[in-house]
Amino acid sequence: MTDPETFLATHLRYAVWATRRTLEAVRHLSPREYVRDLGASFRSVRGILEHMLVTDWGWYELLAGESPGITDPPDTQFYAEFSNLENDYRALLVRYEILGSFLDDPELATRFAYSQLEVPWLDSRVPKWQGLMHLVNHGTYHRGQIAALMRQLGHAVAETDLIHFYLELEGRIRP
Repeated sequence: MTDPETFLATHLRYAVWATRRTLEAVRHLSPREYVRDLGASFRSVRGILEHMLVTDWGWYELLAGESPGITDPPDTQFYAEFSNLENDYRALLVRYEILGSFLDDPELATRFAYSQLEVPWLDSRVPKWQGLMHLVNHGTYHRGQIAALMRQLGHAVAETDLIHFYLELEGRIRP
C-alpha cells in the first residue's frame, strides 16, 4: 500500500469498495424510503446516488478516455427504481476496477486537455491524478450523506471508513 505507484489504484479500489457497500445497504430501503425527500443536498437517497453515478460516469470518461458502457436512462424516472440505478452503477464500478489496473501509467501525471475538462471554477487544467482523488473524495462526501439519511430512516448503514478498508485490505479484519 505504501508503494507510490499503487497509491492511486488503492484509493480508486477504496471508492469502488465503499460504493458497493453503500449500494448493498440501500437495497434494504423500501421503494418509498429510497425516493423520500429528506431535505438533503439532492433531496433523497435516490437523488444523491443519481448524482454520484452521473459524476462517477463523467470522471470515468475523462480518466479512461472512453464511455463507461452504460447508456443514458430512457427518461427521468428510470432511476426511481433502485434496481435500475444499482445495475448501471455496478457496471460502472467493474469498469473502474479494470481502469485501476492501469494507474501506474505516467499518463495520470499529465493534465487533462482543455477540450476534455471544462470546469468553470478552475482557472487552469488539473493533473489527471487530482481528478481521480477528487472522484474518491466526492464519493466519500456523498456516501456520508446517504449514511445520515439511512439513520434518519431507521436503517443500518454500511461501514465505509477508509481505515476499515485498509485493515480489510491487509487481512487484519474480515470483509
